[in-house]
Amino acid sequence: MEKQMEQSIDVLREELPLQRFVGEGLSQAVVEGEVALPGGLREETRVLASEAMAVLDRSTVENGRVQLDGKVAFHVLYTQGDPTRVSALEASADFTHTADIPGALSGMTAPVSLMVEHVEAAAQSGRLHLMAVVRVQARVFTDEPMTVVTGVRGGDDLMTRSETLRSVRTVGYGAQDVLVRDECELGSALQITDTLYATAMATVQEVSGGEGRVALSGTIQLEVTHVSEMPSRPVVITRHAIPFEETVVISGETGDDLCCSAVVRDVAVLSQEGGQEGERTLRAEVLLGLRAQSTRARDVCLLLDAYTTQGDVLALETQDVRRATAHRQLHTAESGKLTLLLDGQLPVRTPLKATLRPVVTDLTRSGGRLTVEGMMEATLLYMTDDDPAPQVFHAEEPFRTVFACDPSLPESLLLNATNVDPVTVTSDRVEVKYILHVDCYDVQLSPQPLVTQVSAQPGDALEPGILLCFSQPNETVWDLAKRYRVSPDSLRRMNPSLQDGGAEGQRVILWRR
Repeated sequence: MEKQMEQSIDVLREELPLQRFVGEGLSQAVVEGEVALPGGLREETRVLASEAMAVLDRSTVENGRVQLDGKVAFHVLYTQGDPTRVSALEASADFTHTADIPGALSGMTAPVSLMVEHVEAAAQSGRLHLMAVVRVQARVFTDEPMTVVTGVRGGDDLMTRSETLRSVRTVGYGAQDVLVRDECELGSALQITDTLYATAMATVQEVSGGEGRVALSGTIQLEVTHVSEMPSRPVVITRHAIPFEETVVISGETGDDLCCSAVVRDVAVLSQEGGQEGERTLRAEVLLGLRAQSTRARDVCLLLDAYTTQGDVLALETQDVRRATAHRQLHTAESGKLTLLLDGQLPVRTPLKATLRPVVTDLTRSGGRLTVEGMMEATLLYMTDDDPAPQVFHAEEPFRTVFACDPSLPESLLLNATNVDPVTVTSDRVEVKYILHVDCYDVQLSPQPLVTQVSAQPGDALEPGILLCFSQPNETVWDLAKRYRVSPDSLRRMNPSLQDGGAEGQRVILWRR
């Protein structure tokens, strides 16, 4: 701690390890790819449905921007030649994207979240053209120490106001990829002949740590698309819950609190004939990206304001700082449903598969709850009595979901729809039920400005006596006392009914010696 003499005022300064929020950027990356189709050039190819998952490989903070590299994994259902035989194709496309964030400097940290908002696949001349729109949210933090004023000392004429504030900083970090394997039996009633692809989502449910290691346990929700020989059902969907327990090594200190997450980076599935006729064994491998962050909290008494009742006038310089007070990984889910009206389409007999892709348009925080509004891109794959080939219907429907959480940085959330179940209501109406999950790596922030400099300047002589004044809107006792350069205690003694932040125009009597 350093003391500096400025006229008759002692200014106390301290270099504090405050983790500060520098800025954030929300942008979109258009990722394109192309892959050869396995069939002949003259065979007609029809795309039925397409899904995609964005994976971050690395991010680097540079001056004024965040540079990131990643890939998009595509899954496409299609028919080729025979319109009744469904096939699948998997492909990936690498991409590089730049997010402009003023104030970012090399060496700072930048958590990045990716979410696919739109997918397209088109077949032409024996090749499949792929395109995905990826929502990129980048945030920049710095752990560089900051010198702030913790107090001011002087004579009896000096009035100070301070407060104990909490801040956190990252003291340990660990990340690693792990491969989770599982297998299960697929019943003969499903009449599965081949397994096409799978999508997955992972959530962490329990965390414990010590001695440089963090233990994570959670569940992987796996959804698998298969080819079936069931009459009028060429495609079937199975869902599986895979538990995982893994350990992440942390470099640095254990700290006071842990923030952990698990992200699906890749999924591979296959099925083989089982022990009994008609049964098949499903084998799945899920590559998880695990992250663990250790933080340490510190309570610091900082100067908020100061003034003198006589003599020199104090000038305070402040800096707006959004300091981190807590790190946390939020996950919650709510059920929802939407209705698809198939006007002008072939009538629905059997829904096969529905995919939903949420696009966020508005976020509202209120009373510990987060309201998310947007458009849901829906694709329905179904069978009809009029054609033996699967039919496709695309639509965009508005949605509104209220989640029981209150993130400080809601723009960084990830939305994922699981357990999507289409049910026929009438021949032209299908109800789609789903569970919408929200994941958010959140950092709670305090926007309170910090005092960085205090200086004394000659002030005008004050006339002693008793004065009558009137309060301003939302003016506190401290604000009023500072405005007229009297002590808050004397102001309260003269005005026992005076309230902080009271109505405008309160009559106030003050005595200046």
